[in-house]
Amino acid sequence: SLKRQQFVALMWKRFLYARLCVPLASELSMCSQIVLPAVFVCIALVFSLIVPPFGKYPSLELQPWMYEEQVTFFSDDAPGDANMQKLLSALLDPPGFGTRCMDGYSIREAPCTMGDDDWSTPLVPDSVKQLFSSRNWTMEHPSPACSCTCDGRKRMLPDCPAGAGGLPPPEMKLSSSDTLQNLTGRNVSDYLVKTYIWFNNKGWHSVAAFINVLSNGVLRANLPPGAEPGRYGITSFNHPLNLTKEQLSQVALVTTSVDVLVSICVIFAMSFVPASFVVFLIQERVSKAKHMQFISGVHPLLYWLANFTWDMVRSWSITPLMYPASFFFKIPSTAYVVLTSVNILIGINGSISTFVMELFGDHEIGGINDILKNVLLVFPHFCLGRGLIDMVKNQAMADALERFGENRFRSPLDWDMVGKNLFAMAVEGVVFFIITILIQYRFCIKPSKLTKLGPLGEEDEDVARERHRIVQGLGQGDILELRQLTKVFKRKQKPAVDRLCVGIPPGECFGLLGVNGAGKTTTFKMLTGDTLVTSGEAFLAGKSILREIEDVHRNMGYCPQFDAINELLTGREHLELYAILRGVPEGEVAEWGIRKLSLLKYADKRAGSYSGGNLRKLSTAISLIGAPPVVFLDEPTTGMDPRARRALWNCIHSVIKEGRSIVLTSHSMEECEALCTRMAIMVNGRFRCLGSVQHLKNRFGDGYTIILRVAGPDPDLRPVMKFIESELSGSTLKEKHRNMLQYQLPSSLSSLAHIFSTFANNKDALRIEDYSVTQTTLDQVRVHRVLVWTDAVGSELVEGSLLLLGSGGQAGAGLQRGAERTEVSL
Repeated sequence: SLKRQQFVALMWKRFLYARLCVPLASELSMCSQIVLPAVFVCIALVFSLIVPPFGKYPSLELQPWMYEEQVTFFSDDAPGDANMQKLLSALLDPPGFGTRCMDGYSIREAPCTMGDDDWSTPLVPDSVKQLFSSRNWTMEHPSPACSCTCDGRKRMLPDCPAGAGGLPPPEMKLSSSDTLQNLTGRNVSDYLVKTYIWFNNKGWHSVAAFINVLSNGVLRANLPPGAEPGRYGITSFNHPLNLTKEQLSQVALVTTSVDVLVSICVIFAMSFVPASFVVFLIQERVSKAKHMQFISGVHPLLYWLANFTWDMVRSWSITPLMYPASFFFKIPSTAYVVLTSVNILIGINGSISTFVMELFGDHEIGGINDILKNVLLVFPHFCLGRGLIDMVKNQAMADALERFGENRFRSPLDWDMVGKNLFAMAVEGVVFFIITILIQYRFCIKPSKLTKLGPLGEEDEDVARERHRIVQGLGQGDILELRQLTKVFKRKQKPAVDRLCVGIPPGECFGLLGVNGAGKTTTFKMLTGDTLVTSGEAFLAGKSILREIEDVHRNMGYCPQFDAINELLTGREHLELYAILRGVPEGEVAEWGIRKLSLLKYADKRAGSYSGGNLRKLSTAISLIGAPPVVFLDEPTTGMDPRARRALWNCIHSVIKEGRSIVLTSHSMEECEALCTRMAIMVNGRFRCLGSVQHLKNRFGDGYTIILRVAGPDPDLRPVMKFIESELSGSTLKEKHRNMLQYQLPSSLSSLAHIFSTFANNKDALRIEDYSVTQTTLDQVRVHRVLVWTDAVGSELVEGSLLLLGSGGQAGAGLQRGAERTEVSL
């Protein structure tokens, strides 16, 4: 039931991310994940439309109007012939020329206009009329002559004067583009030569088309009396001959080549989409949100299965191939560009290279090509592109051979066609998913061999006592136990964590302090399963972090140093998600976390808009969900205001009172003194001191700091200085100002009672205005231990204090915080 609940929660998380990601995505993300794939799919559709027709060509109807604008003429050279007059009437009376005006038949390019216009004669200038009336023109010389090429003078066209060809003949518009002229009684040759260029080298069907017009006229002229001419006609069609084998091969090659471009465009589109799957996974891994889900009880197999189920809707085989890349990239945009380029490179280059080798290669190259195609089947994009090409080639060859009565069509699911591609893609989905799980469990990552570590050497007595207790097996009652825990990184000589031994009982707040690079974060990573342990062991609630990490995660809460937050989810959605993963009522837990950490005002806002302090509140609330026995808090109050910090302290105190343990790191010494019942200071991967706050102060502190002020604007400080040197022997003057003195006094040389009584009895005589006695701060204790054990030379920045190392080894610690202060003002 819990596994099913966790699976639903992970799917719900992906749904929320997908719902919010689209309206909030940047222009670049929107373009790369949505626009570009759509553009390439549209380009593929365009290519599919321009593929030349392949198959049986349609028959062509032969009619004069297929040649666009034209002028047609007739000449009645036998007016006394009855048959000729019947033929002329059949051509001029409805339905007229051809079949375009027949009943129930029409030609879209040449609509019927027969009978709409009458015969008319175009107007001519008076000079032309006078030219023909003033001279006696004959049939042999009916009009002025035109000048052509002569005497070496070349002309492209005849140079004809006005009136050449005679007066315009009567004409009638059959349509907007067709004109019929009556040339009866004229010299037809003279008129045509001098008025038109009657030549068209593309009119292959013109003779058959006009003969068909004449045939329709003959048919209608010989109809029996009473027959309706508009119902009779003859239509001529040209049926193309079948292509030869050579022509079929050329057409098949052109068709297949264009379809290869379609396949390439599809590969482009399918290269962008799968690469976007890994962006979300990298974001979760880098932000540690993925690790937080594991700590909340999610099994790695369940995590990947939920993501695979979500992405499988779009792609079965390519999705798990992208998943392993999420382990090797830290920047999602870089991963997207690289994976997209790899997908395009493999899919397009593999498909085109094998296709070209198949077209132009000989028998030897064909064998190499077969091997190459089988090898490239391990890449889903090649399977997709090559499968599309094979399907197109199969269809093209089947259509070509069908003209010769051969049925060569093969089922696309045949093994040698697309069957092996589909089988390879089905297997790849499972194989790549298994590879992802193996990488998650570090199956193929061998732990680095432990180099021989040097002897521990001299160790603080408290640390040595704790080590002896753990090694002797006396820490069974501890909720958290570290046994010789060690981490050595590759190509590093010194261990980052060196044989730590400590036991933390239930109900204890344990503080882990140290300079940057001391090993605190590495220790946390090993305990939470985020990094491999080189040697040693650790147990949490009796479960080993090496062999039972899933059980360890169920007993652990973790607030990482950097917030593992999904910026697109609200604070309430975060708490509900992790509550479901923990198997606790999400509604009640979310309300508890919101009120406990004062997030009511921001609960329904996206976490990406939170301030740093509110993000820490949300991360802390997530770590406390499910009441885990041990909670790791890595600087939980960073960026919080004082009120929120105090509220969190109260929350931590309540957790400790419930018998649960806290492991805490912090930059605030005030916080450590307020919360920690015990702490350890780490230097170079080892504990240098261990114990309660007061115990560390007593052991490693420098005693007391005395600050006093003398009354008066410019007092004489020498009597006071002589008095302190005589009464408080061993004190050292640290600072001296106009009316202020600061001394350092070892605690072994005096007691607080003696110090206060000395100043109280001599205050008036020495004119002391006020004084204070301060115990050594925790900052100074830490500085002391770092000075003793660090190998650094020069200056080093210590968390919470500025440590200055001089040539003489003296140290001064400033910025004192959290000091226990006892002050008497009189």
